[in-house]
Amino acid sequence: MSPHAVALVLGITALLAVIPILLAARRARAFGDWDLTATFVLAVGMIASLPTILSGLGTTQPVTVNAFGTVQVGLSAGAYRVDQAGNAVLLGGSVLFFALRCFSGKARLNVAPLIAAGICLVTATSDALNGHQIFASRQVVLLVVLLAAAVARPGRSAFLGAAASGLVLVVLGGIRALVNANGVFRDCRSDKCGVFGVLYTGVFPNENTFGLALALSIPFVWIALRGRVRVVLACYLASVVLATGSRQAIATAVAALLFLLVLRPQLPEPWSLDKADARTGATGRTWVVLGGVAVAGGAGFALPFLNLGPDSLSQREVFWSVAREQLPASPIVGFGAKAWADLYQVGQIPVALTYSVHNQWLDILYAGGIIGLLGFLALLAYLLLRGGSGGLAVSSCVIIPVLVTSCLERPWSFGINDWLTFTLVAATLIPVTAHGSRGSGTPAPTQRPTERRSRRSLSGAHASTAPLVGPARTATGAGSRPRPVGSPGRGLRR
Repeated sequence: MSPHAVALVLGITALLAVIPILLAARRARAFGDWDLTATFVLAVGMIASLPTILSGLGTTQPVTVNAFGTVQVGLSAGAYRVDQAGNAVLLGGSVLFFALRCFSGKARLNVAPLIAAGICLVTATSDALNGHQIFASRQVVLLVVLLAAAVARPGRSAFLGAAASGLVLVVLGGIRALVNANGVFRDCRSDKCGVFGVLYTGVFPNENTFGLALALSIPFVWIALRGRVRVVLACYLASVVLATGSRQAIATAVAALLFLLVLRPQLPEPWSLDKADARTGATGRTWVVLGGVAVAGGAGFALPFLNLGPDSLSQREVFWSVAREQLPASPIVGFGAKAWADLYQVGQIPVALTYSVHNQWLDILYAGGIIGLLGFLALLAYLLLRGGSGGLAVSSCVIIPVLVTSCLERPWSFGINDWLTFTLVAATLIPVTAHGSRGSGTPAPTQRPTERRSRRSLSGAHASTAPLVGPARTATGAGSRPRPVGSPGRGLRR
């Protein structure tokens, strides 16, 4: 297919995807899923991505190609100003969100964002100890965002904000393909290519940036949305990832879909908190989770220390060796979040590689040392285990794709706020228990939304009749068996 035909296919598909997105939005509104926390997570994703998107749309931005053959586009002058303004907006918005949640009386402290903020403080302290600037603007924004997340509402609303971020990006990518087909494609490389014979970059400057944002959004789309549209949209995101040609993003998307299909995670519903989910607590699925975490985490940690050949893994070994050789000089606290980028000044790495070591584990070791690594392990363990066996399916479906990405990329930055920070924020807001409270500080309702509305209508129409049956009693219909009021009835389908 010609690039213009591919652009037409991607664009029309994106416009058609708006239909299930609107259906999912309507259902989320009916169930009251969207709230201030969802808006906060969406803002984190969109504001951090906006400068890169605008820079990719421009025509005068500086362009370089790194050692992996990936196009890196520097921020144009206008995009840089947007970046500065966006940081200020996100900083102020995070402070405002924190204040609103605290004063509302509904906030409950979340531990996971505080652990992530602690890792940020470790890298900042290491910056100071190694003579680098401490608390640069994007580092401060990341820290404040995580502190604000500490009072956010965990669970579906946070996941919904992350899902919305991925869906907005994929639709914008399709629209851009319709408007400017020449601006969304690159020629295939000898070692990678998209399913349409080109590399699809979407709204970002390169296919890796776009593909990883979509791939890491797949678990949130599947888990947060209700009804069958969640499966349709998750598979749609995965298909677009295939079009990008990004090998790491494709591996992440495949792993995400595989574990979602096997584990079938479900978030707790406030009207069925007393019911256990036998599927998520099954012994067989627990072993699947443990195996996935062990393989993905172990491979990611071991890869940069295997002393592979210089041409292995798109020459990543060359740059991993640079980081490995320096680790003994500061093993406890590392070198700080800014140390890797400074290696460009002395000619040890090219400018296009200044943002990351291209491995999550080695990146944390280099920036935060053993203390930072222990903090990262504590964060992963807490996220996986905080919900017990009942919550293991949800937490593992979010964490395992991140571990897969960590093998050859750095999905979660603890030094700056970047385009993937929204996935970190949403992941730290995994619900505390699989069938616990909603985290809003208010009593959980005992009926589905449709049942509550019908009860109010019935109460108004028959105010003089006997009171309605309470939650502890039973309601019967003609020719029907008694069932507890508040159990799932013929309301909105999930």
